Amino acid sequence: MTITCAILENDQSMINTLQKYIEQTPFLTLCGVYTNPMEALSKYYEQQIQLFFIGIENDEMNGCQFCQLLNNSTRVIFISSDKEYAADCFRLDALDYLLSNFTYPIFLDATNKALRWFNNKKSTILNLPEKEKEKKPFVYIKSEYKVVRLDLFRINYIESLGDYIKIYCTDEVKPILSLCSMKSIEEVLPEDDFIRVHRSYIVRKERIIEIKKGHIVFNSVNIPIGDSYRKKFQNYIDNLPIL
Repeated sequence: MTITCAILENDQSMINTLQKYIEQTPFLTLCGVYTNPMEALSKYYEQQIQLFFIGIENDEMNGCQFCQLLNNSTRVIFISSDKEYAADCFRLDALDYLLSNFTYPIFLDATNKALRWFNNKKSTILNLPEKEKEKKPFVYIKSEYKVVRLDLFRINYIESLGDYIKIYCTDEVKPILSLCSMKSIEEVLPEDDFIRVHRSYIVRKERIIEIKKGHIVFNSVNIPIGDSYRKKFQNYIDNLPIL
């Protein structure tokens, strides 16, 4: 597997080091080197960058701010001369945080994390049941300054967040954030596959594994069943072949 990557860094000596190490790493393909965050962002949407090496210190926009503008499927390795930003970076699901005196073995260890992450993501999609692969309905949604295609079989559940919705998918670490109302997304989702169980939640029926005490359980997440939706949900449950 080959991972496309880009660099956003102010320091030329660090850029030189990163370029050298990327050239030494057979599974990395460098697609761009930037010192200006806005230029990097505009090129990011033109290219399919999977991995970003981002320097924290930047006069126009710090690395953490830039990271929040990237798609959920792009992974980030931060670089800094100081440890003080490490906690903030890992809260953004960074793959790694490299201090500026890192060696090639440390760099290789960090990029191997990226390789494992993308291989696991690919494996998750390939191992989906054949029944789900055959279904190909999708929607286009606005997310992070662009319009993206979202295959419906990837969705676990959807949560309302004011004027936004958070879409939790089986192959994404973080939810996809979209400026859209629950009513709008509910209208385009097929009723055979999805059910609204609360004013703030829509779930994919086939992803429901456990129901207990008026909640649907997704791993460690408890999704409440609202009073207004309880009867409809109970009708759905009553028609299931429960032993």
